[in-house]
Amino acid sequence: MISYFISLFSLKKLTHKAVSFLAYWDKTSSFTKTSEIRRFAKLKSSTVGRYSRINPNCKLANTNVGNFTAIGRDTTIGLGKHPMNYVSTQNIFYKKNNMNNRWVKPINMEPTPPISIGSDVWIGVEAMILDGLTVGDGAVIGARAVVTKNVPPYAIAVGAPAKIIKYRFEQEVIDRLLEIQWWNFTDEEIDKYVEFFREEEITLEVINKYFPK
Repeated sequence: MISYFISLFSLKKLTHKAVSFLAYWDKTSSFTKTSEIRRFAKLKSSTVGRYSRINPNCKLANTNVGNFTAIGRDTTIGLGKHPMNYVSTQNIFYKKNNMNNRWVKPINMEPTPPISIGSDVWIGVEAMILDGLTVGDGAVIGARAVVTKNVPPYAIAVGAPAKIIKYRFEQEVIDRLLEIQWWNFTDEEIDKYVEFFREEEITLEVINKYFPK
């Protein structure tokens, strides 16, 4: 809890209306005034973009989350590493702890690679995403999925280990959406194109109606 002490009495819990009084983060984490961080969510060395929502009991470590992304409750992103070449993987032998420090000898481990969660991503409840992975813009991760490989933009991945079952749109539509990157629009730009977000079916023709080349 020491690393999260900065968040216990943070003024952001007053100035950021969508941040729960029971949310926690360390000094290397950041989010915006329009980010939503719900109760008992924990951020460690992580960033959360505009209008993205981190639901209750989520744990994010070394993770960068884009804009307009929703992460379901009890999801864990970033699980950390243990040495595999020593006789034991238990960190009681190499990291200070609350049990027994007589045996501790610090070891050099490679830094845990960061995780990138794109914009407009939907991650279902109780999912797990391993260190160093990228989940592309617009992707969907099923509930309780265990993501062990990168997930391309707009792919739908489910299962343990997670496998891609299909894509949300045809490739030509995906290419245009990645070109437009609507998730980087200002609020005023979204106001201007709000009818685009109310279209019931997204086709290349619909996109080009609002965003002609």
